[in-house]
Amino acid sequence: MKIFSFMHLLNSKRLWRLCFALPVSVSAFAAEGERGLTVPIRAGVDGTAKLSETFRLYRRSKALIIGIDNYTNGWPGLSMAVEDARQVAAALKKQGFDVTLKTNLNAVELQSTLESFFVVEGADSEVRLFVWYAGHGHTIGGEGYLVPADAPRPDQMAAFKLKALPMRSLGAYVRLAEAKHAFAVFDSCFSGTIFDAQRALPPTAITYATTRPVRQFLTSGDADQTVSDNGAFRELFLRALNGEEIADANRDGFLTASELGLFLNDRVTNLTEARQTPRYGKLRDRRFDRGDFVFALANTTKTPPPRRGRYKSHRIWPFGDRSRIATIPRCSKLI
Repeated sequence: MKIFSFMHLLNSKRLWRLCFALPVSVSAFAAEGERGLTVPIRAGVDGTAKLSETFRLYRRSKALIIGIDNYTNGWPGLSMAVEDARQVAAALKKQGFDVTLKTNLNAVELQSTLESFFVVEGADSEVRLFVWYAGHGHTIGGEGYLVPADAPRPDQMAAFKLKALPMRSLGAYVRLAEAKHAFAVFDSCFSGTIFDAQRALPPTAITYATTRPVRQFLTSGDADQTVSDNGAFRELFLRALNGEEIADANRDGFLTASELGLFLNDRVTNLTEARQTPRYGKLRDRRFDRGDFVFALANTTKTPPPRRGRYKSHRIWPFGDRSRIATIPRCSKLI
């Protein structure tokens, strides 16, 4: 089946490029030292609540970025997963993260890399951990899998399961970390398995509840959907991280994982006319479902927050002619 990018779905004779030329401001609380983060704590969830104090949320920031293009055992190769990973890695370095970039990992490397990241790098309770994975994803009977470079096709069921990494294993790894906050983003699609999709609007202010332990997840599509290999999801993610789009719903200069998930769900769903719906949420574990991962935004436009936490829909895709190219999907499903 031929797969097309977002632009093909939304093709129109009238194409506009979105512009964000409003003045910017720099958050007074953006960073502590070189790689930590200090945030303002408010007395209540209302964004206008009294500022009670500033709080050192993280002392260190660690990121593991994975991209897999070179599939060698039956899966179609990808063209943008590694490039997406490199661009995300570069952006996070500017945010002060210590970044580890890994590409084209086989089954043994994928498992050991993820496990050691959460166990070793996550040994410090004052660290925040971020993971980005771009590559194939797959779902079998409701169980989501990350597909390493040497995994066979799922019609070889037993062999596939021996190579692919189930989301339940990732759930075990994140529980082994002592880190306060961990956030994993998957530019692929499969069943969430280990997390409940979040539907409530994020809090309108950072409070002490934000500082509680949490493990959060975001996928660029659901199990029965197609995620195109064209860099579009990564581009929106970076626009949000750089403050170029209104993802910071309360305009406080900080972007939480909940705000980011809400923004990407809304934008991608609208741009694809619901053909692709990112899912986000927290680990199904009462020990790790209370807080919220936080990024600092260097640039924030002086646009008032959207009402009710929703984002303006743009029915055109602003990223140029390359999005007309037919692309290979990053996911498949087998019931």
